[in-house]
Amino acid sequence: MPSKIFKVLENLYVNSVFIDKIGLSFNQFIIASKNGKITLVETGFRNDFAALSKNMTSVGLHPENIENVIVPHFEADEMGAVPEILKVSKQKVKVYAHPICTFGLNDIFNARAKPVKDDEVISLFEGCSLKFIYTKHVHQWDSLVAYWIEQKTLFSSDLFIQKGEFTGINKENCLTEIIDSINKDDYLPSHNHLNNALDKIKANKINIIFPMHGSGLSNHIDLYIDSLKELKF
Repeated sequence: MPSKIFKVLENLYVNSVFIDKIGLSFNQFIIASKNGKITLVETGFRNDFAALSKNMTSVGLHPENIENVIVPHFEADEMGAVPEILKVSKQKVKVYAHPICTFGLNDIFNARAKPVKDDEVISLFEGCSLKFIYTKHVHQWDSLVAYWIEQKTLFSSDLFIQKGEFTGINKENCLTEIIDSINKDDYLPSHNHLNNALDKIKANKINIIFPMHGSGLSNHIDLYIDSLKELKF
């Protein structure tokens, strides 16, 4: 499976694996501090970690410097590479997740994962404070998203996904692609759970959304949120 790495902001890279058979990209988000320490949001599949490491090294980032890992929920594409990270990192890796998710990570991987509270803010390094927002049953019962306060950027996991390869930050209106993905894959929960999650997300000033699958989104954030609230399924 081909993978590419993109620099999308001053200290943010996206590694993206595209699976042609299902027409879907799987993204990992790499936040680099000034001293080279790395925060990884989404780990990707375990078998893809070698390619992720190679891509990181090609742009001067070093997997052994991964210090923080954010796991949005307990699913292979979100957390599968946790044991590989623990193996290669020279740092004392901190894994952050929903309490339900941390139980699984600790039991299976001995990850010593740290449960985060709903709306908890953790400063990982200068210029990188993440706010964790519980999004129950979107689309797993232990789901959360992470809001990067300084960059007004939301790592939205399985919300706002689109089919196709990652192409950077799309400023065009991608609502049709987002709705098509929801209707085809039927991966979202009841309206009550979804709307509650969207209300909590909208309370934050968001300039960019980076979903786990598909390209980054900007310019139409309120439209995306409000349209999902009105969605019939």
